[in-house]
Amino acid sequence: MEWVLKEEDFEEYLASSEFIDTDNAKVAIIAQYCIERAMHAAEISDPKAFPEMEAEVARQCYLLVRDEIKHTRDYKLNDVVFKASDVLQKKTALCYGKANLLCALLRACNIPAGIGYQYLRLNDNDPESPLILHALNFVYLNAAGGWIRIDARGNREDLKSDMYLDHEELPFKVNPSIGECDVPFIYAATDIGVTAKIRMYNELDALWEDLPNKLAGKSILHKLK
Repeated sequence: MEWVLKEEDFEEYLASSEFIDTDNAKVAIIAQYCIERAMHAAEISDPKAFPEMEAEVARQCYLLVRDEIKHTRDYKLNDVVFKASDVLQKKTALCYGKANLLCALLRACNIPAGIGYQYLRLNDNDPESPLILHALNFVYLNAAGGWIRIDARGNREDLKSDMYLDHEELPFKVNPSIGECDVPFIYAATDIGVTAKIRMYNELDALWEDLPNKLAGKSILHKLK
């Protein structure tokens, strides 16, 4: 599939916004920590590390969000956490908040990043279950020749994901025969429709019964004054 930038101004994919608060001090500190981890991987000749430093920094950001931020549903928690800096503080979120945090960390490392979506069945064993939106990330890397998709929702026994430069390993592969699809757009910030739905709820139990299922096609690109 050919990916399409939702914004004409490429700088938007490096900008801070209300929920991707790249300029937050804690985000900046953890971004620097990811840079240091990348440098350490190079120093010890980690065989899993990418040889290009920019790509390795991106991988360290990805691993931190995938492995150190708990997926709220997987861990039977009930907080709804969405803003990048809040996700960092609470150390838990659904895919929407995890995508915001990974986007913020990458941008804090001066690596262009965006938000992407998939339409998935809520229950992949039931083709009649509701179609919902799943959030993931895009990252622009010179070593990969452009934009690639990565998904840091978190691994579990039946879901595996990783980051590669030449192919995708995502936790969910869409099944068009049951109405699932990849959304081709690269958003510079979370879609307004997704944001509005999530802001309606403080507890996951309630949100899970009314997960985002429609894109508005617009996003909040800058912090509200």
